Amino acid sequence: MPIVYKPGLKSADVDYIEIQINRVFSAEYRKFLSGMNGFYLTAPDYVQLPLSAIDEGAISFDRFFGLLPEEECNDVVSFNKEFIDELSFLDEAVAIGEDGGGNPYVMIGKRGKQGVYYWDRTHLHESDSKNNFDIPEQNDCGNLFFVSGSFDEFYDLVIKCGGAPDFIEEI
Repeated sequence: MPIVYKPGLKSADVDYIEIQINRVFSAEYRKFLSGMNGFYLTAPDYVQLPLSAIDEGAISFDRFFGLLPEEECNDVVSFNKEFIDELSFLDEAVAIGEDGGGNPYVMIGKRGKQGVYYWDRTHLHESDSKNNFDIPEQNDCGNLFFVSGSFDEFYDLVIKCGGAPDFIEEI
């Protein structure tokens, strides 16, 4: 599985992101951003992650966001500034990636709900007979489905489901 990534960020850049979106990141997410400034998958351009809470039993993963202001759809700051207010009822939510179809992956640090969630923002799974969401939508924002307990667990899941990774640095 080819994984294309930009060189990692400096600590000051990660601090900048936190300030811009008014969030504090976990040590493991900071470490990821320091090693890779986001990444996206190619050939195929997604992996299927297991999610038994929906009818199909799987969801797609396409990319992790980075500090990429020239690429708004891949930029963690732009994406969060535009969309994360839809989850204002979750004080510590930050969108960290996407499925390729407009549904983000959201990291939540709030005690009791900590982890990474698939945010069905486009209501793709709304009519599923299963649709066993973990956090119900408010104000038509879309339901959230628990995927993993931490960023590292989520990262490991993406890598495991995609097969042997081939990391390609894009400068």
